[in-house]
Amino acid sequence: MAKIVMVTNTVLAPTGYGTQGLQLGVRALKAGHDFSVAANYGAPVNMEAHGIKIYAEGLLKYANDSGPENIALAARDGGFGMTLFDVWTGVADAWHHLPLVCWVPVDHDPVPPKVAEWCIKGGNKYIVAMSKHGEQALLKAGVPRDRLTYIPHALDRSIWNADVQPMRETLRVPEDAHLTIIVAMNKGKRKSLPEMLHAWTMFAAIHKDAYLYLHTDKFGHMDGVNLIPLLQALGAPEDRIRWVNSTQMRAGVPAETVARLMRSADVSLLTTRSEGFCLPIIESQSVGTPVITTAHCAPPELVRTHGHIVEGQLHWEDFQQAFSKIPNVQQIYFALLANYEATKRGEIDRAALAATMDEYDADKVYAEEWEPLFQSIQSGKIRLGIQQPEPEPVNRAARRAKK
Repeated sequence: MAKIVMVTNTVLAPTGYGTQGLQLGVRALKAGHDFSVAANYGAPVNMEAHGIKIYAEGLLKYANDSGPENIALAARDGGFGMTLFDVWTGVADAWHHLPLVCWVPVDHDPVPPKVAEWCIKGGNKYIVAMSKHGEQALLKAGVPRDRLTYIPHALDRSIWNADVQPMRETLRVPEDAHLTIIVAMNKGKRKSLPEMLHAWTMFAAIHKDAYLYLHTDKFGHMDGVNLIPLLQALGAPEDRIRWVNSTQMRAGVPAETVARLMRSADVSLLTTRSEGFCLPIIESQSVGTPVITTAHCAPPELVRTHGHIVEGQLHWEDFQQAFSKIPNVQQIYFALLANYEATKRGEIDRAALAATMDEYDADKVYAEEWEPLFQSIQSGKIRLGIQQPEPEPVNRAARRAKK
């Protein structure tokens, strides 16, 4: 079986990449592969979790030293590396000389030039787009069809399912109230928290039974937005807003608890500016809670019944040299109104919505997508590493004539 080193967040991290690395890793181990993680975040020392070896972060940011070094060691034994991060952060030249499978997010449109260049450079990588949008965008950017496929993020359906029990009493939210949940990292401007909170405040002014649960850092400690003065400026009803404990959130709220929080809500509000996938969309729908998201990049392809997709203003990101999209506050407001009416009329079939997420079941995705890919690499059908030119045929007659 294959020796695989994935460079991503430690599998103990309560992040999207951390959870996806864990889901893939435990299934790869079960299939007999030697799977380990070279952490670019969350591992100050070597450790082990769930049977997965975790190598410590390096001295250089984004594992630009430790990542390639650990993959190179695996390659000596016939193994290969994987990446699950924003590839433009991989600035070391060593990345382009290694056998790599790269699980790549495309969260802008078109593909940012740095992302496209990274995927193509060296000719040694096999690219896995995590969204259908990403797959088509990467093809358009010049990634060869035979070096590219699509495999989505996935869910552990033993946790994320229609049988999850809500926890409104713990949240101090009345059973007959309308509850909106926002699960988003308050880092930079990408999650559009000001626009979402503006729209919800307008909605709450109309409906006095509207409540909001915020699963994010209220103070914007990670170069985000301080939400306290923002909510005050908006005139938001503080008595109807509930917060996660920020310290507990950073340490890692168990997935089982987050699932219950999402099941407690009537709608998940996730109108972010740019997403390579947006795991909370499928998490929310997997427990039967509809979503509101932005018509940009990956999120629209994830939305199923009772969901709403809002438009917005394209925004040029100079660093990425591509567009994100700022969601329209008025459209978010109307989507919240529509969800409120549908909820009160009893039109939302939560069980049916949850069933639409079966395609993202982690066992199914691994068996049908990841394991066949690993087998194709082992058999040589998919070749990784620097591609050597085919030797030119020897024309012996021509050689004799020269003599």
